[in-house]
Amino acid sequence: MSLIRSWFGVAVAGACMAAAAPATAFGVEAAATPSKSDAYRPLILDRTAAPAKAVAHPLILSRPASPDVFGTVALNAGVTFYDARFRRVAATDARDPLVQQLAAGAASLDSLGKLRLVQQEINERVHWAHDLDNMGVADFWANAGETLRRGTGDSEDIAIAKMQVLKAAGFDPKDLYISIGRHSTRGAHILLLARTAAGWFALDDRDGVQTPAQNSRFTPIMTLGQGMSWIHGRRVGTRVASANTKPRAK
Repeated sequence: MSLIRSWFGVAVAGACMAAAAPATAFGVEAAATPSKSDAYRPLILDRTAAPAKAVAHPLILSRPASPDVFGTVALNAGVTFYDARFRRVAATDARDPLVQQLAAGAASLDSLGKLRLVQQEINERVHWAHDLDNMGVADFWANAGETLRRGTGDSEDIAIAKMQVLKAAGFDPKDLYISIGRHSTRGAHILLLARTAAGWFALDDRDGVQTPAQNSRFTPIMTLGQGMSWIHGRRVGTRVASANTKPRAK
């Protein structure tokens, strides 16, 4: 029982830190105060109004798979700093002409073929640029259409563009994830994860389509998916420690 409490405490503490702390606490690239479009609006209840009619909602039968990749264990993070940003960019570009143009070329391919084509096309079209130089702000998550039209963006902009083009090409949205973490040589970094029948693949902004094992220099700290967020840890014996914390040397 004490072991369960200890493990649960790690998960809850990590999730609370992920939700409350700005990105700079993790040393990741997307470190900025949420913009107005990212912020949650307060819910105001009018108790004098007539009761609202019940609205039927479709039953969600499947959730995104837990992204236990790069040798980590993914733990449900609850509500996080990045959720509103992810929802905003994930809900746009369905009819953007540039997104549709790229998606049309990949629509008839199988899952891995879609990943390879979109990875190649967007890496050739979009060149890395810091948000300060590109947008004049410290951090901004751009829509896919905006990034494709500019031809520049940082790692999250490139990952978002790939995610949206893949969705438009027929890739299941619940199998696409934005992963925030650190690269051993490049520092703070964000990439796209894709889940297929053949396993997990990482779409970086420089390399081809790789398995997580081939992209071993990346360590995920937080991953965002359709309707869920996770923090990553590493299993040490029977316990889970933060993926951002090195175990003590013995």
